[in-house]
Amino acid sequence: MEKVKMEVGEAPTVNIESIGGDLRLSGRNDTQFEAQAPEKGSLNVEQDDNQISVTCRSGCLIFLPVGARVEVEQVGGDARVTGLTNEVMMKTVGGDLSLRRVGRSTFELIGGDLYARKVDGDLTVDRIGGDAVAEKVEGDVRLRAVGGDLVLHKVTGLVETTVGGDASLTLSPSAETHSVVHAGGDLSCRLPEDVSASITVHAGGDIALPSDVEREDTDEGTTFRLGDAEATIELSAGGNLWLRVGKGEVDYAEDIVGSVMGELDGRLAEMEARFNAIGAGMYAFDAERIGARVRRSVARARRKAAKAQSRAEKRVARRKRGRTITFGTSEPQTPKVSEDERLAVLRMLEKGTISVEEAEKLLRSLGSEA
Repeated sequence: MEKVKMEVGEAPTVNIESIGGDLRLSGRNDTQFEAQAPEKGSLNVEQDDNQISVTCRSGCLIFLPVGARVEVEQVGGDARVTGLTNEVMMKTVGGDLSLRRVGRSTFELIGGDLYARKVDGDLTVDRIGGDAVAEKVEGDVRLRAVGGDLVLHKVTGLVETTVGGDASLTLSPSAETHSVVHAGGDLSCRLPEDVSASITVHAGGDIALPSDVEREDTDEGTTFRLGDAEATIELSAGGNLWLRVGKGEVDYAEDIVGSVMGELDGRLAEMEARFNAIGAGMYAFDAERIGARVRRSVARARRKAAKAQSRAEKRVARRKRGRTITFGTSEPQTPKVSEDERLAVLRMLEKGTISVEEAEKLLRSLGSEA
């Protein structure tokens, strides 16, 4: 293992030119910079006052002050960024990207999936090759091209995105923001009870809207107003489109998914720290390889949980519309016994009695009984 450690102050600028493998950036409440690489001779770090330049032919683990500003040219593998309050900018990430407790973040290309949680600022990505999941974003979200599916949960700013697959959204738009979402597949969107927005929807398939709103049909789609219409939202889907206002039974599942994923992130960080501590100085111990295997397993769990959540939202919307697919009819009530059964399944998932896959199968079987 190769290690470089130096004093850099509270808010250095870290320029990372290229990382051959995976990159892990972790913010710490101190004024030191530390970089680790599994192979000797692969890491190069240069310091010029508060400017740090880094290149590494292999994977790299970097600890840096929480106020550091980070600019990255290229990461060959996956990238994970945790606990940085200043701006993070990356051009190319060849694999998956994970963000947790970060500030404003800007990226050009992510070859794999994106998972972001607790972003205190705007989140901008030009292109994502796989799926994208973003939760608790205190700012605007601009994901200009998502190749797979998209899940956005608790976004307070505007949203601009084009999605190749399905999209599941929970938005809380601020006044005077303009959000535009285009999904190639199905689109499900939920807004808070006190939302103030003018909303225009268009879909290639069926549309389900709240039954108690006045709407106007135009060439661009169907438009209706909620509250004082201080924000504007445009939603379009190649498939079906569902829009709900207020909380529903799927909120419970989303809270479970969020808490479980947060706990996984924390445990993963602790596990990798132990791996590196145990393996220091041991040539045969490949902590990077073991950590990469664990991260891939966690990434698969995230994707499955996000897609299960999206499917659950669609099932709830279909059941509320009833067996006849009609535009703008009043929504029939779901039988109480079915709701109780679904909540019981979700509580078993929260306690760890059953897995996400088992819960999904149970929910699917309950849905088929309707």
